[in-house]
Amino acid sequence: MELQAGSAAPEFTLASHTDQKLSLASFRGRPTVVAFLPFAFTGG
Repeated sequence: MELQAGSAAPEFTLASHTDQKLSLASFRGRPTVVAFLPFAFTGG
């Protein structure tokens, strides 16, 4: 799925590095930056 800059992100839930579930809905109404980084030592 490709998003355009400035468009609303679709709803999703992910596990954090502490295995806590984080949902995008919990950040609605606040400025939020979502970044996806490669896992350490995966060569990505």
